[in-house]
Amino acid sequence: MVMWVTYGATLWQQLVAMNIPGIKAIYCPPEASGRFLAIISLQQMYPGHTDQVLTAAISTEMGAYGLKTVIAVDEDIDPWDIPRVLYALSFRFQPNRSQVIKRGRSTPLDPSLPLNAREITGRLLLDATIPYDWKEKPIPIELDPEMVKRIEARWSELGF
Repeated sequence: MVMWVTYGATLWQQLVAMNIPGIKAIYCPPEASGRFLAIISLQQMYPGHTDQVLTAAISTEMGAYGLKTVIAVDEDIDPWDIPRVLYALSFRFQPNRSQVIKRGRSTPLDPSLPLNAREITGRLLLDATIPYDWKEKPIPIELDPEMVKRIEARWSELGF
């Protein structure tokens, strides 16, 4: 089933139609049927931008029907790179300032709900971005590219 590709594209198209700026990438993982989880990478452009993106995602036609979890990450995080998304959730997400739980329309296809109660679902909006209004933002730590090349050149010699 490749519907997960179309769900991500549809969500992105609908956010653009709502004139939401700064969207860099969207991934709706196939493990979540492409429908129940969306990861959105964005370039924050103003205070409240991330909240707007999260709320708008569940307000789209695609998002209003069964989307249960939306994770917003900064533009330096590729939403298709799940280890990097987990990094953002571990080091940028703060539950007391960065999560919202709402109710919304569900889908009869949601196996996490009882058969007789699939009209309404919970929605979890997670802000795993560095807060826009922080005056001092964390400095990204990266390996020296030359050192990486030297190590990669000796990788097999070192037994890896």
